[in-house]
Amino acid sequence: MRIIFMKIENIYLGTWMPRASMHLKEIYHFLGGTKMPVSGLDAKKLAQLLSRLEIKEVNFIGGNTIDLVMASGKKADITVSEEGTAILSLKKGEAISSPEQGLRLLEKFFIEKFSPSLKYLFSLGAPLPKALVKIQEVYPAIIVVKDCLPRELEEFIKKERIAIYSKNVSPKLDFFFGEKINILHIKDESINIQEILLDTIFLKEFPEQLKNYLTIHRLIWEEIDHIREAKTIAYKDFSKRRKQINDFLKTLSLMKARLQQMGDVIETKEKIKKGVILEGLDTLNMNRINNLIGDVKYIEDLWEMTIDYTKDTLNLIESLSQENVQRELGALKFITLISAITSFFGMNIAFPWDEQWPVIFKSSFAVVGIIILVSIAFYYFLKIFIYNRKFKITN
Repeated sequence: MRIIFMKIENIYLGTWMPRASMHLKEIYHFLGGTKMPVSGLDAKKLAQLLSRLEIKEVNFIGGNTIDLVMASGKKADITVSEEGTAILSLKKGEAISSPEQGLRLLEKFFIEKFSPSLKYLFSLGAPLPKALVKIQEVYPAIIVVKDCLPRELEEFIKKERIAIYSKNVSPKLDFFFGEKINILHIKDESINIQEILLDTIFLKEFPEQLKNYLTIHRLIWEEIDHIREAKTIAYKDFSKRRKQINDFLKTLSLMKARLQQMGDVIETKEKIKKGVILEGLDTLNMNRINNLIGDVKYIEDLWEMTIDYTKDTLNLIESLSQENVQRELGALKFITLISAITSFFGMNIAFPWDEQWPVIFKSSFAVVGIIILVSIAFYYFLKIFIYNRKFKITN
């Protein structure tokens, strides 16, 4: 058996969330544990979450193009950029039997400790739309290797059963794209691994989130189509449909703000990188920032169409509801008028000042009672008829 001399530099797990530089300072204060990061959060819960991370050292690193927070923990190291890219890596010298075991350790740390901390830290303010909460999170995993011959790398991929579907090769580094695991092969020591990882994870996660928004757009559009394409809708269902559409509009509004934030992030990224030579990404043909700017614009336009379509459907429901309310008011007026006419002309009702009052006062009360009961019964009959009335939906 051929001995593999290649060196695994480290294993990384990354994610991206739309954030700004002010959020980076909040993360720094949280990980440092010396200052309340966000006013309104429970100090005891923050302390509990921080203790689970087992942070030993935290540094805020200001750069020419981007600021970073780097934390060294007992189980894993954490790097967070001001644009929201977060990277977890194994501790140097961590004993693992295989790359798969290393990834399991990082995933467990992320899911059980790091992710809950971030979610609570940013739990105040506009919530994450429920539609996005239901989408399974994806964590790009990257194995960084050095000093590797092509044959050795092939044997490593085969031995670890890593599914690779494409690769980009350059003189200084290679990038192998897999379904769950990616491999970054560093050939030149001058390559800045951290910068490559931050950009790679950002450019991999950004389109994935846009894809999630596209999926949600299709789901909401389909639900609205079901309402619009129904031949009829009963008045009793108006309240349920109105609530359903208002929930859609709330989700659309929150996600529109998120999309605008993503647009700002990618445009800022493009301006920052415009004067920087992206030696690694450019040589690998992975610098797709301009493409992503176009993708965001496309999704934003699609989102506006979805909002307009949803509002138009709500207006249709509201107009039909108002029409039915007017019919109900008309029925009530009709019942009142009929009752008054019947009482005045059709019945011999005595009053206390009449001479015959002592004789027929009981029958007078009975007549009044019958008129009231008949009126109420007739009114509710019309109300039920109106309530179950079905309206034709027109596009």
